[in-house]
Amino acid sequence: MAEKPTRAELLEEVDALRRRMAELGSANASGQPPSELEWALRERVKELNCLYTISTLAESHFHSAERFLQSVADCLPGSWQFPEHACARIVYGDREYVTAGFKESKWRMAADVFADGKPIGIVEVFYRKVIPTAAEGPFLKEEYALIRAVAERVGSVLMHMKAEADLRAAHKAVQREHKSLQEANTALRAVLCRLEEDKQEIKASILANIQKIIMPIVFELELELRGPQRSYVTLLRQNLQDIASSFLTQISRDHMQLTPVEIAISTMIRNGLSNKEIAQLRSISPATVQRHRENIRRKLGLKNRKINLVTYLQGSFSRESTPSTEVL
Repeated sequence: MAEKPTRAELLEEVDALRRRMAELGSANASGQPPSELEWALRERVKELNCLYTISTLAESHFHSAERFLQSVADCLPGSWQFPEHACARIVYGDREYVTAGFKESKWRMAADVFADGKPIGIVEVFYRKVIPTAAEGPFLKEEYALIRAVAERVGSVLMHMKAEADLRAAHKAVQREHKSLQEANTALRAVLCRLEEDKQEIKASILANIQKIIMPIVFELELELRGPQRSYVTLLRQNLQDIASSFLTQISRDHMQLTPVEIAISTMIRNGLSNKEIAQLRSISPATVQRHRENIRRKLGLKNRKINLVTYLQGSFSRESTPSTEVL
């Protein structure tokens, strides 16, 4: 398909034809009837004016297909050979756009409007009364070409309008979805804040109960018992204190590479238990405890560093002062 000329190209051709007509008019100033060349040029100017007008209407009525189609219908009769007898109609969907004084007749020419290869409408031009006709009928062969060009341009503009309308609708839908997501995020943040508040309230309640109810009983047991049993109770008390100080939560979160056994032994080391005491409580050998200590130091980044493990565990996870540099 040949490329459609632009508005600027149409206007340039119209101006050139008008200059040529003016030259012919000056040469034929004797009052004789216009020559066939002048007549052909005049008809060509009308055709180009029609296409140029449609291009202008496509820009001025781009957001209104109804106004565009009505304006195109109104401009069509003036581009035909006998405009005083011509009328036009454009059918698009279930609507019709007609010129003033429109009347159907048997003198009709038409061209289908296509979009994506499918007919979506029709452009029609009628003559309302009998007019002098040539042997092939009242319409010129150039007018058949013109109405096809008009239908093609109308289809192209309508497709562009639909694409723009779909794009605007999609943009609005995205904006609505974005707004909905923002509202959902706001509501979710509020729910999460409330859950965190509830979590802190539950935590505070548990810690208070530990301090008020459980710890006094543990202290009494620790005073009453002797030997290994007392060591167990002491460890129980220290573990409860660790829970209250969130040591286990912190070390599990910040050092996920530690195994559960290593976390348990880290808790005992933090509470000041020796390798021998840990071995007795866990029923393992002191050598095994030592290997665990070495693994813990390596995973905490303390290997080959002069940092006391007990001091590190007590200081780093309670955000206290800098650990001592005493070698363990």
